[in-house]
Amino acid sequence: MIPKWNYDYSQTLWMKMFLAKPDFENNRSQVLISFRQALEIIRIVDNLTQGIKKIVYLVGWQGLGHDDCYPEMNVINEALKSDDDADGRQALYNLIEEAKKYNTVVSFHVNVSDAYEATPSFPDLVRANAIVNGINGKPAVIEVFNGRNAYKTSYKYFWESGLFREIWERFCQTVPVREAGTVHIDNFCIAQNLNPLTTVHEENEARNKMLDYILSLGIDVTSEYTYREAELRTESLRHPIGKLYATLGRPRPEADWRDVPIYTLGRIAATWWTSGMTEAECVSIPPALYSGHLTEKRQLKAFYGAMHGEDIWMNNGTDPDIWVDLFVREFCTLQLPYFYLNRHERLSYEKKGEDLTVYFSDGIVSEGATGTITKNGAVLKSGGDVLLPLDKENTLFIAYSENGKSGDFEIPDADFGKADVYEITREGNKFITETPIKDGRISLGISPRHALAIKGK
Repeated sequence: MIPKWNYDYSQTLWMKMFLAKPDFENNRSQVLISFRQALEIIRIVDNLTQGIKKIVYLVGWQGLGHDDCYPEMNVINEALKSDDDADGRQALYNLIEEAKKYNTVVSFHVNVSDAYEATPSFPDLVRANAIVNGINGKPAVIEVFNGRNAYKTSYKYFWESGLFREIWERFCQTVPVREAGTVHIDNFCIAQNLNPLTTVHEENEARNKMLDYILSLGIDVTSEYTYREAELRTESLRHPIGKLYATLGRPRPEADWRDVPIYTLGRIAATWWTSGMTEAECVSIPPALYSGHLTEKRQLKAFYGAMHGEDIWMNNGTDPDIWVDLFVREFCTLQLPYFYLNRHERLSYEKKGEDLTVYFSDGIVSEGATGTITKNGAVLKSGGDVLLPLDKENTLFIAYSENGKSGDFEIPDADFGKADVYEITREGNKFITETPIKDGRISLGISPRHALAIKGK
């Protein structure tokens, strides 16, 4: 049974946007994207995506930026405001309100797993054993971020002490996350406390109580990974948590992640990295229950997945002359097919060497080896050439070509006889022509790395 999420993440464009990171040496925030620049990106993205529902999770909105303050989230990053803003809070709230005009919900990237000594609640967390201890019973330094020691929280004691609820309530009072109805909790992995020793079952039960509490406030949770942890296990002995567990001085229990249930299923609506899923689970778990970016390459090539957005701006900056073409390509060749396939039942799959072929309802087949999607033999996507409906009603189609293509495209989902064709630009759609649709085909001319909007009449 699919929970009543506030959003259908299988049909919503949800992305992160990295705003700032700390420079503790100079006690300042290194800003990559200000609140005002974020709004301009959101405006352009709305034009490029034809006004579909979007969620943007802000990264580095707190303290001096990403990986500051955790697990507290009650200080807005003042460096993100513009000169004519009264303060960071006014600038943030203005971004949230203005983004609604562009069909975008602005929410927050948070972390309740990491903890830093500078946060005011750290002494209380230590007294409650809510900071993961080493075998000596003292808080264990797990990693170093931005030159500061980073600790992990023990969910069992974090929850039982009441400190989690106190911190979360302060967070909800600081920003309108309940209004947003969604939040991204980063890196929500389990770290077992070694002294007193907690079990993975205890930590998982506490995490589920945290999730249930957040859901009771009317807030959906998205996160980073597919969480299916086994006792005293990590992905690698070289992983920081793996190194901590090795200090117990005894062999770690044998375990295979495939044997561990996804205990957060039905509590976490979507994650960025879904590497902890088998192909069979990709078929059996509907994307409306759990969606994301399928990390395994052969899964991603056949099922497609959610685009991140974040890396586009992190790697290319805020100049639309640079990032727009990259965004359009990823949206059209990854997100658009994902939306389309998610609207059809996943029936079965077969492995062909290192690649997958997935079979969907309505005669749809996705071949990972060739990047081809067909419907009853009609080609809807072939490599970098795409023509797919954007909406469930099949009234608005998007066409894209990586290298340029002119000629007939197959459009079997169209139930109209003619359509208006527009060029998709950062400033909105530009009308090109009206064209007929005959025998499930439409004639188009697409320039390289350009997209067209096709609206049925």
